[in-house]
Amino acid sequence: MATPIPDNADFDQIFGAWQSASADFNDLVTPLSQQEWDTPTALPGWTVGDIVAHVGWLEGILIGKFDDAHEPDWDALPHVTSDFGRLTEIPVDLRRSRTREDVLIELAANVADRREVLDAGPHDVAVETPGPFGPAPLGRVLRMRTLDTWVHEQDIRDALGRPGHLDSLGAQATASQLLPGYAKVWGKLCGAQAGEVLRLRVSEPGISFSRDVIIGDDGRAKVVAEQSAPATVTLTMDWPTFLNLSCGRGDASEHRKRVTVEGDQVRAGVVLDNFCVMI
Repeated sequence: MATPIPDNADFDQIFGAWQSASADFNDLVTPLSQQEWDTPTALPGWTVGDIVAHVGWLEGILIGKFDDAHEPDWDALPHVTSDFGRLTEIPVDLRRSRTREDVLIELAANVADRREVLDAGPHDVAVETPGPFGPAPLGRVLRMRTLDTWVHEQDIRDALGRPGHLDSLGAQATASQLLPGYAKVWGKLCGAQAGEVLRLRVSEPGISFSRDVIIGDDGRAKVVAEQSAPATVTLTMDWPTFLNLSCGRGDASEHRKRVTVEGDQVRAGVVLDNFCVMI
């Protein structure tokens, strides 16, 4: 049974998950035909090829490979509605003028170069390193990159009707990266108090786990293994449903039909209304 990688995973575990997710992504996209490359995905305005361009670009900037200035025709990109959307759209739009082969070459080269940099060290998960949103601990950056790569692999698989890798190392790292987001949902957005527990039970296909979000004596929420105390709210679902809701994929109202809710219905509704914790 596949489970989330441990919160205290060392460099080798996290680095291994990133390498696995990167290799799986590359293996999926390299043999795609032009028709598959041009297939629209669930991400507004993005094709399969756009996702590949995004992943390759991100790995590049983390080792100092920056693009020349580029200004898209924003009138032709109505799906871009935020500053963050503009940030991620610029490098993707720049690569729309490139061939599939060129984008794939860049992806492979950037992943290989980043692997070499990471392998050379330091192998300390706490050391500060460049991240997509500024300097951050190495372990956090690797977990973020693993999540982004694996989730985008799933976006492409969904677009092409090729499900798979739901229990891979990338999937396990993604689960562990998403779970801390529910501390904020339960503690801040729901205003939960000491003794109130949100229980998340997730089952196969793919990753299986049961976690409690509790409020500590200091008033702060944290995610722990399921405890013996009764839960205020229990949400039970399978891994694909958890993934779609937590990453904001598809129609949330349809995904919520596959969630079993026990306990405080009002609190449960607030949690589900704010279940998307991926940026």
